[in-house]
Amino acid sequence: MWWWRHRAVPSKLQFLVLVAYAWLGSAGLESASAHTDSEVRNVWVQGVPPHRGLVRAITEGEHCPFAYFDGRPTRMKVRAQPNSDFNVLVCELLVPHETDRIEVAGRDLRPVSRNPQRIAVVGDTGCRMKGGSAFDDGFQNCGDPDDWEFAKVAQRVAEWQPDLIIQLGDYIYREQKCPDGCGNCQGSPYNSPGMRMATWNAEFFDPGIPMLESAPIVFVRGDHETCERAGLGYVRFLDPFEFAACSDFSDPYALEFEELQLVVMDTVQADDTSLSANVVVNRYAQDFERAAKLAKGLTWLLSHRPIWALRPAHRIVSEPKTDACGNQMIPPVAVEDINVTTQDALTASNLAGRLPPAVDLVLTAHIHVGEVLSFTGRRPPQMVVGISGTKLLPAVTRGLEGRVIDGETVTHAMMVSVHGFFGFVPRQRGAWSMNVFNAGGASVTKCRIDDKNAHCRSR
Repeated sequence: MWWWRHRAVPSKLQFLVLVAYAWLGSAGLESASAHTDSEVRNVWVQGVPPHRGLVRAITEGEHCPFAYFDGRPTRMKVRAQPNSDFNVLVCELLVPHETDRIEVAGRDLRPVSRNPQRIAVVGDTGCRMKGGSAFDDGFQNCGDPDDWEFAKVAQRVAEWQPDLIIQLGDYIYREQKCPDGCGNCQGSPYNSPGMRMATWNAEFFDPGIPMLESAPIVFVRGDHETCERAGLGYVRFLDPFEFAACSDFSDPYALEFEELQLVVMDTVQADDTSLSANVVVNRYAQDFERAAKLAKGLTWLLSHRPIWALRPAHRIVSEPKTDACGNQMIPPVAVEDINVTTQDALTASNLAGRLPPAVDLVLTAHIHVGEVLSFTGRRPPQMVVGISGTKLLPAVTRGLEGRVIDGETVTHAMMVSVHGFFGFVPRQRGAWSMNVFNAGGASVTKCRIDDKNAHCRSR
């Protein structure tokens, strides 16, 4: 103001004018913030390397909301603009170091802990809408919370009060139009041009709100998030790096905590039972070598597709019988070993088929059961968390122990078919306890992980 420069001390009138300007500016900021906040659909904090929190928001407004770090407001930055498939603005902002409290759009969020004491793990959360010959093909009843139970699982995860959440991939399962004659999914959106935002909302962002707002989360990419499937949404909303064009390969990265390190690999192009193209095997061989260099101290290796796992299978000659929704009527009678591509890539790497000693656990999803396998030869246990919403495979519990997978023998095996999540709590000297919780929050199996062995018992 020009007159301020001509007086050393403001008059009473000038002082009142200054106060009024300050009040109007503050009121204007609060009004704009409240308007913006009302248009925010989703907020969460996700872990990004090496050990940072990144707060993200999805808003239907024209401007990004403010993030409040210990009460201090900062306008979030635009990550991705709306387009014809995603009619929302995606915003993000790194969480400052030493932040204790985060608030966005009136919702309290938690910063990333340096030493998480409770880790919840989910995977394969979406509602299955896809015809085919596999056991878990078909059309789930997406409107029935007792059939597609992700909303209940997300609520149970929040109630368990984790310090960190890991989602191991496959967010979008609504891939085909609901067929005539199937009442399970009529009217449901599916991942196609013009319906992609509606599909992400129905599949993940709406039912996942309790989980997303309860604790920082690590997102792993699934094979349903390839560029030809739901990858456009994954890179826009969940990828931990700068927004860029969709690619089906990304480099491994590490998230460092005080007593644990997570190394995340993208394995979405790894064919389960048939040898992939040389370019895929060679790329994953290099990624295993990169991951080995990142593994320091106690490390969990995270990816969507397993390295060594068992999948329920059947041996039938004729076309399987299905109901009107494409659900198979024949139970499995055997298991098959997977994943041939990751096994071949690990063998082709300079690791000669063995993960580095720092890796204590391989944590994946992809198979629609809960599974824990221990092996001979100091191979780390392989766990599968594919139980958090999608159509489940029936569990096979006999004939698992004693099988040889990629040169090592299964010494202990656990397989369950129940919607839920895995919950990890640390014990002394690097050991962990793990419970498999069902969608009602009850523990159905308890396991102990210690010194490259995992052993489970039913509750």
